Amino acid sequence: MKKRYTRTNKTDVTRRAIVKGSTGLGIMLAAGTAPAFISEVGASKLRQIKFMLPWLFVGGHTFEFAAQAVYWKKRGLDVAIQRGYGSGAAVKAVGSKTVNFAEASHNVAVIGASKGLDVVAIGAKLQKSPMAISCRKDSGIREPKDIMGKTLVQAAASGDTKMFPGFARATGIDASKIKRNLVHPSKLISSVVNKQADCTGTYYVSNAATLASKTPSVHFMYADYGLQTLDLGLISRSDMIKNETNLVQMIVDGAMEGLKLQLLNPSKSLDYMIAARPELKTKPRDLLLTHAGNTNFLSIGPSVEKHGLGWMAKEDQKRTRDVVIKYMKATNVPPINKLFTNQFAGNIKLTKAEWAKAKAQSAKYNPKGA
Repeated sequence: MKKRYTRTNKTDVTRRAIVKGSTGLGIMLAAGTAPAFISEVGASKLRQIKFMLPWLFVGGHTFEFAAQAVYWKKRGLDVAIQRGYGSGAAVKAVGSKTVNFAEASHNVAVIGASKGLDVVAIGAKLQKSPMAISCRKDSGIREPKDIMGKTLVQAAASGDTKMFPGFARATGIDASKIKRNLVHPSKLISSVVNKQADCTGTYYVSNAATLASKTPSVHFMYADYGLQTLDLGLISRSDMIKNETNLVQMIVDGAMEGLKLQLLNPSKSLDYMIAARPELKTKPRDLLLTHAGNTNFLSIGPSVEKHGLGWMAKEDQKRTRDVVIKYMKATNVPPINKLFTNQFAGNIKLTKAEWAKAKAQSAKYNPKGA
């Protein structure tokens, strides 16, 4: 049975003080239009929290900024969102107690745990792995086997690179017949656009969208060929789960309320991110919305439809651990119950009508139709 808010502490009192009152005030908070006195008077009472992203401020992270502006704040939390430098850095930051919460690849979190870091997945964002091989359409590649005889660029430390041997076996590719070059991550997209390579390893939620914005592309998702794992989601530590149970619950619930908004109204969710990061006004809005749309498409699945947002199916937990051991050569990997918990997931749900809306809106971001 999942634990609910069980302790009364300063955070809980602050949360009640903020949300208590007229129904109109609650509506304003939910809409992100709370009057100034709440932010001015309440700000000093909010609990300060640090949260790290896995990478840059891209459209797939709009839900965290919606949570920052509304859903975490109404729970009494003032969350500072830091840009990341890869999931590995985010996992290390949580494990070393530099931050208590982050978004990171759950694959990488499992690797971190195998190296002795105290990291636990507390809620999924994605229900489908975003790892992919993306190719220019004018390369003539229409199926994975067509990559043979072509040039593929990948980044040495990227998850798609480490799992490529499994993708090759699953798709019948003879890897020896591919000219495969390892390049700096900043060169991946330009190498394909400038026709120095035909294909690149991508994450569908980020640089695959960037490639598609520059040249017509086809995308082959690892998950569609049997390499399905949990990937981007929320992580924390076992000591936080034990000693700060209410706080962890509020972080997960606030984030999942933000994800619900991103699924149903990605433009509104993006507005929150741009308000917090004005430098994004110089970025193409359509590209940021594509990041969000790609993320939304991969965030929908039967597990969260049944159990609520953040849920991690047992079979996906096992598959993720197995893939990390098999393809990423991890050893001393802790048991599943030390790596994942659904204790905090599932409180935020969508109605059938809301799921239908989310699916309809995200359908155009299906990589098979990209």
